This record gives sequence, C-alpha cells and structure tokens, in this order.
Amino acid sequence: MKKILYAGVAAALTLFLTTTVYCGKPGKIKQLGIATYSVKGLESDIEGTFKALAAAGYQVMEISNYNAGSGMVAGYKPADYAALAAKYGLKIISSHARAKFDVKDVPGTLAAWGKVFDDHKSLGCSYVVLPMNMWSGNFEVLKEECNLLNKLGEEANKRGIQFGYHNHHMEFATIAGTDQMYEDYLITNTDPDKVIFQMDVYWVTQGGQDPVAYLKKYPNRFKLLHIKDDYVIGESGKINYEAIFTQFYKNGHKDWFVEIEDKMTPEEREQSKAMMDAMKDIQAKGGTMEDFMKEMMKNRPAGSPPPGFGPQDPATVAQKLKDSLEAITKSADYLKNSKFVK
Repeated sequence: MKKILYAGVAAALTLFLTTTVYCGKPGKIKQLGIATYSVKGLESDIEGTFKALAAAGYQVMEISNYNAGSGMVAGYKPADYAALAAKYGLKIISSHARAKFDVKDVPGTLAAWGKVFDDHKSLGCSYVVLPMNMWSGNFEVLKEECNLLNKLGEEANKRGIQFGYHNHHMEFATIAGTDQMYEDYLITNTDPDKVIFQMDVYWVTQGGQDPVAYLKKYPNRFKLLHIKDDYVIGESGKINYEAIFTQFYKNGHKDWFVEIEDKMTPEEREQSKAMMDAMKDIQAKGGTMEDFMKEMMKNRPAGSPPPGFGPQDPATVAQKLKDSLEAITKSADYLKNSKFVK
C-alpha cells in the first residue's frame, strides 16, 4: 500500500514540476503554434508529422498547402484535413493562401477568394493570410490595391474569418519619391475591421526595423506573429523575443506560429538573403512579381526551374523532413522553457 502511495505522490510531483517548468504555473499549458510551412516534406508523411508536432507540444497550426485551384489540402477535402489534424490534438486556426489578386478584375478576384474563404470555413480557420505580394509603385494603383484588400476582408468577415497580410522585408522598402514605407502605407490605408496584419518578426528585423516599435505603433493591427530566427528559434541571439512577446500580449493578442526555413549552410543562407534583397530592390522600384522571376532566372539554363523549385528525390525529402522536425522540436523546447511565453 505504501509503495502504491509513494508511486502516486512521485507521479504527481513529476507532473507538477513538468507543468511548472513549461507553463509557469501548474495546470496551465502554453499555447504553441506552428506554421506547417516549417515542415519540409510534410506531405510525404502527414500523419507522422502531425504526431511529431503534437509530441513536441504544439496545439495550433497555420497551414500553407491549401490549393485554391482544386480547393483541396494535400489531396484532402478541407474538413477531412482538419479532422486528420484533430485526431492528433491539433487545431488549424490559420492558413496562408493565394488566389487571383487583380485590381483590373475586382469581381473575378472577389469570386476567387469567396471560394477560398468558403473552403477555409470548412477547415475551421479563424484567419486567412495572403503571404506575399509585389505592390505597385504608383500611388493610384496602390490605393486601389488597399481597397481590394478591404473588399476581400469584407468577404472573409461574412464567413466569420479575418483576412490578413504577412510581411517579408520588402514591405520596408520606401515607396519611390516618398519617405513612407510600403508596410506603413498598407496599414494606414486599410480598414482595421477588414484587414489584419501578421508580423514576421525575422523579416521586420531583416528590413532594418524594430518589431517592438511596430507593435507599439500599431497595437490593434498586428494580430498574428511569425516567430522566426536564422533557423532554430532563439539560437542566433539576434532577436529579442521576450520584448516581442511581452508587447504582443500587452496589445491583447495571443496567436503566433513558429516558422522555420530550410536548414542551410552559411553560403546558402547568403544566397537566400541575396534573392530576398533582390525582391526588396524590385519592390522599391514598384516592380512586379514577373520582374522578380526574370531576375531569378538570369544566367540559368533555359527550361530549368528557379532555385528551390522542381522535383526532389525521396531521400532528400526524407532528410529535410527529419531536419525540420528536429528544429521545430528544439524551437518548441526553447519557447516552452521561456517564462515570457504564455
């Protein structure tokens, strides 16, 4: 009887210590979010990935594999994909999605996104985020683009969804002939009730700006965060996550997602940064995505895909999946053990 009693006390003490270390107070589980863009090779083992994410401590997900053309997610109907995630205790609350975005065809754009929002309602998403756009350098067109964002946000709201935009560092280019950055223009020329913003804290810093200053400047606009680093969260020491989380929570928001790029050598990281810097330069000139693609394809053999695109052999995919899940787990451990994360 005593052995049973001691075993029970020991188990309870272990549970208490675990929840205290990870959650600040016993019984409180931190909400950890993961952007599944982080999982390289996810679709080669979806259920194994979901199981690993849940084991690492993640509870909510932001997906990036919805196909607007087919209306499917990794070959699943949206509701079925959400059910598969739920099987492992994961809830899909956000999605990076892309569809037609053309100020010259507003009805066509609204129709395309209406289908996107309907599908994401089936997924149970609270947020749908446009992950990237090359914005016009012409103020009249840029104003129309902001108006189109508002219209899309209105369509999303009809389905109980919030529509948003995610920055890279090119939004911190200055609009030609002005002293205003694209990010500020987009925020100040969209309706707070219709368009939210997702701050990628890494790309803000790469754009030469301070994430905390932006959270203070626009406390009600940045309702989502991408928590990102050079690779594993917290390892570079370049980003003050404590200050970012503290301000974000102070602003009254709670939803964030870890996002991790491919594991890269220093040389590969420099190449990646050079590619993104080229995009920022094109944005500063008011260029288009077509201009960027032309820049990427310079000096490449005819018919070859841009860097990072094209088929990959199964062994490469398997290694990428292994590497990314290891980095995602290390990132979860860092955040679970950080007192500033709720």
